[in-house]
Amino acid sequence: MKIYLVLTDTNTILSKTIKFYTKAEYNHASLALDSSLTDMYSFGRKRPNNPFIAGFIQEDLTREYFIRAQCNILSCDVTPNQFTLLTNLIRYYEQTKNIYHYNLMGLVTLALNIDFVRDDVFFCSQFVATLLADSKIYDFQKEMHFITPQDLEVLPIFESIYTGSLYGYLASTQSQPLKPSLLAL
Repeated sequence: MKIYLVLTDTNTILSKTIKFYTKAEYNHASLALDSSLTDMYSFGRKRPNNPFIAGFIQEDLTREYFIRAQCNILSCDVTPNQFTLLTNLIRYYEQTKNIYHYNLMGLVTLALNIDFVRDDVFFCSQFVATLLADSKIYDFQKEMHFITPQDLEVLPIFESIYTGSLYGYLASTQSQPLKPSLLAL
């Protein structure tokens, strides 16, 4: 069984701001349960036009910022037990999503290398790392609130399978033509 780490550069104002500081190519991390990225999860925008209303989300790849996004998609082999643990964790977050919030303060403390822990909050890479650790897929050597998309990208369990436009990847995995809304490049 495989899972997929999806790192993206959405070229939004928030992404550009983070990129200015980090100088990293990709600043958003999501975890997908399938190669078509239909079941892809993260902590991010709940409303497309407002990055500050954020929390647990199932990614909507028809949003404009994803259509024009660049990405690195990585895969990882997992055992059936790990996959079950992971899907159960995601189901739990879906059912309890109203108690979790986006860790905007965590982005600041991460940038300043301040060890500041808050309960029930995540930023994208912190959430992905938590899923990987709690489903026993990877044992991190540092605290989850210090994990960046770049840290995830270099994990030895992942292998890069695609780099380029997210739209290009989605087009290559579809058995039917993409929805017209996805053709608005």
